[in-house]
Amino acid sequence: MKPNGKKFNRHLISQIKRIYHKRSLFLAILLFIFASTAPPVIAKVSQSTQIVQTQTNTQQLVNQATQLYRSGQFQEAAAVWEKAVSAFSSQKDNLNQVMALSNLSLTYQQFGQWEKAIKASRDSLAILQTQPPSQDKQKILAQALDIQGYLQRDIGQSTQSLESWQEAAKIYSQIKEPAKLAQNKINQTQVMQDLGLFPRACKTLLEVLNPEIGVSSCQDFNQLSSEELTEKIQKVTNKSSSETTMIALRSLGELLRFIGQPEQSQIVLATSLNLADKLNSPQEQAATYLSIGNTTKTLAENERVRRIRENYYQEAINAYTKAAKLTTSPATRQKAQLNQLSLLLKQAKSNPEKYKEAEAFWLSLNLQNVQFSPSRTGVYEQINYAQSLAELIQPENFQQKQDSQLPSFNQIDQILEQATTQAKKLGDKPAEAYAIGNRGALYEQRGSQEDLSQAENYTRQALSIVSSLESPHISYQYFWQLGRIHRKQGNLQDAIAASTKAYNALQSLRSDLVAVNPEVQFSFRASVEPVYRQLVELELEYAQSLKKAGKEEERQKRLTQARDVLESLQLAELNNFFREACVEANRTQIDEIDPSAAVIYPIVLSNQQKPDQDSLEVILSLPNPSQSNKAQSKTSQSERILRLYSSQIKTQELEETIEQIQAFLKNPDTKLEESLPLYQQVYDWLIRPLQQDLENSKVQTLVFVLDEKLRNIPMSVLHDGKQYLLEKYAIALTPGLQLINPKPLAEINIKAITAGISKEHQGFKELAEVPLELKQIEKLGIATKPLLNEKFTIKEIQNRILNSDVSIVHLATHAQFSSIADETFILFWDQRLNVKQLGNLLRNNALISRSPIELLVLSACETAIGDQRAALGLAGVAVRSGARSTMASLWSVEDKSTAKLMGELYSQLENAKTTKINKAQALKAAQIALLNDKQYSNPHFWAPFVVVGNWQ
Repeated sequence: MKPNGKKFNRHLISQIKRIYHKRSLFLAILLFIFASTAPPVIAKVSQSTQIVQTQTNTQQLVNQATQLYRSGQFQEAAAVWEKAVSAFSSQKDNLNQVMALSNLSLTYQQFGQWEKAIKASRDSLAILQTQPPSQDKQKILAQALDIQGYLQRDIGQSTQSLESWQEAAKIYSQIKEPAKLAQNKINQTQVMQDLGLFPRACKTLLEVLNPEIGVSSCQDFNQLSSEELTEKIQKVTNKSSSETTMIALRSLGELLRFIGQPEQSQIVLATSLNLADKLNSPQEQAATYLSIGNTTKTLAENERVRRIRENYYQEAINAYTKAAKLTTSPATRQKAQLNQLSLLLKQAKSNPEKYKEAEAFWLSLNLQNVQFSPSRTGVYEQINYAQSLAELIQPENFQQKQDSQLPSFNQIDQILEQATTQAKKLGDKPAEAYAIGNRGALYEQRGSQEDLSQAENYTRQALSIVSSLESPHISYQYFWQLGRIHRKQGNLQDAIAASTKAYNALQSLRSDLVAVNPEVQFSFRASVEPVYRQLVELELEYAQSLKKAGKEEERQKRLTQARDVLESLQLAELNNFFREACVEANRTQIDEIDPSAAVIYPIVLSNQQKPDQDSLEVILSLPNPSQSNKAQSKTSQSERILRLYSSQIKTQELEETIEQIQAFLKNPDTKLEESLPLYQQVYDWLIRPLQQDLENSKVQTLVFVLDEKLRNIPMSVLHDGKQYLLEKYAIALTPGLQLINPKPLAEINIKAITAGISKEHQGFKELAEVPLELKQIEKLGIATKPLLNEKFTIKEIQNRILNSDVSIVHLATHAQFSSIADETFILFWDQRLNVKQLGNLLRNNALISRSPIELLVLSACETAIGDQRAALGLAGVAVRSGARSTMASLWSVEDKSTAKLMGELYSQLENAKTTKINKAQALKAAQIALLNDKQYSNPHFWAPFVVVGNWQ
């Protein structure tokens, strides 16, 4: 994983330094000049401060040092500053000597003379301690502490850096310098992010922007629509269009991206760019375009629809190009260009043609002699650069042609070696671990047995370094890497041991997965999900070998471990979906509660030996037949019987089959002779190997914990050649084996709130049959008059839930499931309610009424077009709503059939106290009623409805 979250913070710091306004001391003005690329600002010297302006020689030294610094000649500038320090010292001009020492420290920092920079900073502070109290002394002390904070951050002393800036902030507050205090707080937020203090960083930034923004935490942004957020940001800029406001907004935009809110980040950064444009500052415009490029790249990585994803990638490239063109800073230009190279290489993973474009781009930049800052930021930039170069030469598999102009393996290794050396010099253990660990990854990538041995050596070194740190977000990556290396070496048990440690480290993170150092921001699909899948694959491979050896007890343990990891993956996916840790493991287990249920865990794994094939692994959890009475039936999971079934499927065939089934099911005119062979094919892959064991166990309900590729089709349509799976079993889905306080249907008082939209509204077409559907439920006497169209508002639903003891909320309105939480929504008359807002609505009212909602019914949903992981949104709704169960459609059916199905469903639910059936069985009965009706026998009409969560 690339530790790239903070690649641009050095640039941001340099921009923040620029904000200093006029001060009473001459050398204080020089701090402004140093931190800026703008022309010098001449300010009057206060009469109370005795600066000897007749000392022409001293002034010449200051001017010369300033010019050398601004032209990037740092070593020459340092030599002149040393002379200025001596000159002021000889004149007994202590305050100006302090400012010269601070500037000298800044200059030393630019070319990695850390010991000298530290000494100059300490000397400046020591002299200040001897000076009598004065307003000028306090101002200079605050600035000197700011300089010390920059230095400490550059050398990896984040905690000390924050302390220095906080001390400076107290002084700015005492001497009533609100502008400088705001600038200081912006600085503080950068180091807070270094320390993983994201909520605190956000709160501090919002203090700078408040009260105009009217938001107290970054999580509050999740509850705002795009229009509401834009309006709030506009209030900030109406009050102030200063450079401080612009940088504060840019910092907020960066922070929002780090914590997984790229859509909000995009809005904030657009406003920051508008301010930079108004200020006519090319350098600030470039810095903001750099941030916009990063955010747009993140949006592209999150987007599942290819056309939209490619548009985002192009927007990011355009932003990087503008940043490189506008900036006057070589460092900023280099960062923009290297980010563009990284983006092209990311695109190349799905489009190999992009490798040629990336290669041409790299060669056009003449970047063979890239220069990096000798700071910790520079260390991470070198690591990222080495990763990009390794990807650039990967298509040639490190076997370059003699005339190749691409970097060699050894050149890339040297970059990482240099990064390691610099990290050691800085004493930055995490950076050192990343540099050495990436050397291990480089050798793993080349892949000979000798290389793998060296890769193992470097990976163990990285793990040894982080063993003394509380850094599971680093250690998991290198345990995962070690597991991959062991597997390639043929050491299966060692691979399992290392992969298990990686998994355990991820489990320990849980809520922190979206709240870690931005340098190691997680890309879930690239850097988290594969850890789970690797461990499952290894455990199942070992379980197969134990079967051959006749070690059944040990094999059951391995299958249980694999099953537990699959459950954890489901929870991790949902937490990533919400970008917050809202899903916690509840140890009430589904298969402890219903002894008549079998739980099926299919997972699609890549075939290591045959890249064009997938391995479909199915774990089946069956009730233990030895448990005969009710008390004994509540067995622990470990006492259930686990079976494993494996089959090989061509990757393309699996994907095409699922896509064709989706298309057939959404079309009411599909002929059964066309679609039935596909339903049978998936049955043969998934159920037929289990069929005999299922029949022998006499289970009545099948509970599926589905892997991503299989979530988009209903299991009810699978066909054995004689009948649908629905005709044999009640079927339920669950995002994992955790339930919200399971309660049997027979114990529930069936009382419903019904609401819907039938008219064309907010760009959505009419749902003409909704009134009939709601009338059917009302006729049964279990629901009062429905909230239809204009009456279906957030406030009315809240009032109904609070003022009546309801167990069911039935919404017949447009809804969409997407793999992105903000694009998973339900249409109310007054607004679209996204999944997070829905959760707040239902959970909060359930808490107030002390009566949890038993069943949430969404009868007109559909999955987002082109989104292969869209069904994750259904699981998200099921979990976030707080309802014990969710019943929803995977596509919208525009026909009276839905009204008929719902009428039958509610009749079954109402009679459950007598029949003792569960929700899944009630849905099964309603679906079979449609199946047996010739008018609605096509699966298009009855198959979209699924029950998720507690099916009892």
